[in-house]
Amino acid sequence: MPYVRTTFNGFVAVIAMIPPLAILPILFIIFGLGETSKVALIVIGVAPVVMRDMILRVDEMPRELMVKAQTLGASTWQIALRVVVPQMMPRLIDSVRLSLCSAWLFLIAAEAIASQSGLGYRIFLLRRYLAMDTILPYVAWITLLAFALDFGLRRLQHKAFPWFAGRA
Repeated sequence: MPYVRTTFNGFVAVIAMIPPLAILPILFIIFGLGETSKVALIVIGVAPVVMRDMILRVDEMPRELMVKAQTLGASTWQIALRVVVPQMMPRLIDSVRLSLCSAWLFLIAAEAIASQSGLGYRIFLLRRYLAMDTILPYVAWITLLAFALDFGLRRLQHKAFPWFAGRA
């Protein structure tokens, strides 16, 4: 697997350094003002960070697991699929949970800049009128949605990986 790391690590590091909001106008030109550009912004903003986190988590894996699998005759692909992937799945959920804040930021920014609907659009529209009585419920709604997503991911992690959930 060092070949995969050598091939993609530099590319991912460079992509992670691009400020996602700076390329938002490019995404609007390529994908239009619809939902596709918003999804692309979230993916471009969150995926490199999650990928870099996963690379670090793989590096933290105990080497004894790999040695044991090799001793039992596992090939490189078998080690990747049967040792590394099962160990990384609960950590991937943690990484996604930590990236939810950035994802919300990108979504709200995209809606505020060029959208005709959405919570970010409504907040920035009402900002002009200083309508705090209307803005606060929207912020509360976003917070509730973010909490529900985080709770759902924690429950998924607990159900799918009970051996890991006890550690967190």
